[in-house]
Amino acid sequence: MLDKKQITRDYKQQKQPAGIYSVHNKIDNKMYIGTSKNLPAVLRRFEFTLTMGSFPYQDLIDDYKKLGKDNFEVKILDELELKNETEKEIDTELTSLEELWVEKLKSEGVSFIIRNLK
Repeated sequence: MLDKKQITRDYKQQKQPAGIYSVHNKIDNKMYIGTSKNLPAVLRRFEFTLTMGSFPYQDLIDDYKKLGKDNFEVKILDELELKNETEKEIDTELTSLEELWVEKLKSEGVSFIIRNLK
């Protein structure tokens, strides 16, 4: 028989894909860009938090309610290749990667970027 506690421990010890993601308002080209150490969880949580009004940025919640979910796109912009990095090393890499994406998106004419400030 499987030990539920062991299964839970094993799951928590698994490295989840970490990287940069965006929430893009397709109507006015506004974008929220953030980092995550668990990209699948962010993608699962996105619609729920906006619908419930618990997303960290009220402007994005308001736009989402006004424009509807079909006018928003959530996507992974970049993913880190994790090996044996420490949490601090992952944080540093994510911050650097986020800064690169912010500059790239600004140069492509994204009109407004909210960064995932820590």
